[in-house]
Order: sequence, then structure tokens, then C-alpha cells
Amino acid sequence: MMSRKFGQRQTCEEAVSHLLNKGINFLALDFDQTIIDIHTGGRFKGTTTELARHVRPMFAQLITCAHDAGINIGIVTFSPQVQQIGHVMEIMFPEFAHEIVIRGRDRSFHYEGNGMKEGKQPFMASAVEEIMTKNTNLVITKNTTLLVDDDADNIELALRDGVRAIVLDPDRSQLLVRDIISMP
Repeated sequence: MMSRKFGQRQTCEEAVSHLLNKGINFLALDFDQTIIDIHTGGRFKGTTTELARHVRPMFAQLITCAHDAGINIGIVTFSPQVQQIGHVMEIMFPEFAHEIVIRGRDRSFHYEGNGMKEGKQPFMASAVEEIMTKNTNLVITKNTTLLVDDDADNIELALRDGVRAIVLDPDRSQLLVRDIISMP
């Protein structure tokens, strides 16, 4: 068990190193069927501890490695359960959960920019605005962003808008790290 975790962390570190080499400084992650292995439909009735048990181990490692490397992290989701997702982040990443920006359909933000308003684009744009407001020397662009999502439509919209994106196959999530490492 220990060697598997070490191997997974090492592989995640390789993926994060590749992201840094490609200039990625913002990792935008979907929640349902991506970070977690279930689809809540925005209506999860259990506790946040129960929901945290559904976080894919690979994402626990990837998020930790990305944070340790200085990559900004955002969760972009169509779920309105932003508060619950925040609590899951606090359980999983108590040292830095407060740095993870979460955007969902909870009406806590309204995107008024000139960019694309479909898919995850306004969620990412709003998250980037918050991150850059807190870090005035930081510049995050579409080219320095990577979206990971299980929904091919969101990936297609992101790519069409000039954002780097990788589709996650929920049944083969372990291949994400390989896909990141092979990203051009």
C-alpha cells in the first residue's frame, strides 16, 4: 500500500512538472465524476465526510502536488452544492483548502466579462478573477489554464475558446496523469 501511494505521488509529481514546463499556472477541475467517483446531480444527501470518501486517490495526490508546486487550483462545477464541496476540500486538504476557489451554480457569482458564457468558461473566468485579485503579480490566461472535466461538451467548448483541456474518462480515471504527461 505504501509503495502504491509513493508511486502515485511520484507520477503526479511528474504530471505537475510537465504542467509547469507547459506554463500551466491554473488547474480548473470539475467535481462530479471527476474529482469524485460519483455524480451527485447537485443533490448529495449524505455528510461531507461521506462525500469526501468518494474523492479519487489520484486527485488527492494531484491536487496536493499541484498546490505544492504553486499551481492555482479551482473547482468549476454545475453543482449548486458549493458549500458542501468546500467542506470536502477542508477534509481532504486542511492546510490549503482556503486557497482553492470554487465556482458552481449557487448564484454566488455572476460573470459579466466579454468571454464565452457557455460550458465551464464563465466559472473559470470568475475563479481566475478572484485568484488574480488576491495575487496582483500573477497573470493567468487561457493558455496557462488546464481544464479537466468528464463532460466532452465542456472540453470542446474550452478548446474552442483557446483553453487547454483534457477529458477524463470516469471509468479510466487513472489514465489522466498519463494524458497530462503526454499533453503537447
